[in-house]
Amino acid sequence: MAASKRRVDVPGRILDVAEDLFGRSGYGGTTTRAIASRARMNVGQLHYYFDSKRAIFEAVVQRIGGEVTERRRRLLREAEARYPRRVVPLEVLVDALVRSILLPEPTAGSRRKPMRLHARLFTDPDETASAVRAGIYDETNALYVAAVRRALPGVPARTLYWRYYFMMGAYVWTLLQPGRLEAISQGRCDPADMEQAVREIVPFLCAGLAAPTS
Repeated sequence: MAASKRRVDVPGRILDVAEDLFGRSGYGGTTTRAIASRARMNVGQLHYYFDSKRAIFEAVVQRIGGEVTERRRRLLREAEARYPRRVVPLEVLVDALVRSILLPEPTAGSRRKPMRLHARLFTDPDETASAVRAGIYDETNALYVAAVRRALPGVPARTLYWRYYFMMGAYVWTLLQPGRLEAISQGRCDPADMEQAVREIVPFLCAGLAAPTS
């Protein structure tokens, strides 16, 4: 029984190690040999569970991003059910978007995902990494872009895409560079207080999305 449990846990151990290495060195800077070494196995054993580095990366990003995207879908469905003609107020949409990544829900039996590491994976410039992320995140981004367009019918589509893109940068930066907030506020702001981060960033982003167009 104990040996069986260890075998079941091997893929999870591989993904834990790979998540840390990808987060530190990016997709291009991480090798399957390094993952195997940290997971205390040889490359042949690693390939028994995952046939390529890309397969490992896909599993890592799906494990982290799957929870985020599923929560975004659920929050959007719940919001659209509460408002007529599925026109959800902008602040509700933005809150759902940022809360899903800044304040992930702990689930029973799940590991608390390190969101700063998630942000690093999210911004890896490697083309393979970008393609993997697109497959996971593009669907919910499209759903929210459509919902924001319904909430802001007066903003031209091209302008709205730019603003949505800027919004993504703001919440990812909030995860990536917490030390900058502490420095510029001279210790007055706590970068670990993500509840406060959500309260501050939602009205800021709403103002930018809804700003007058020239």
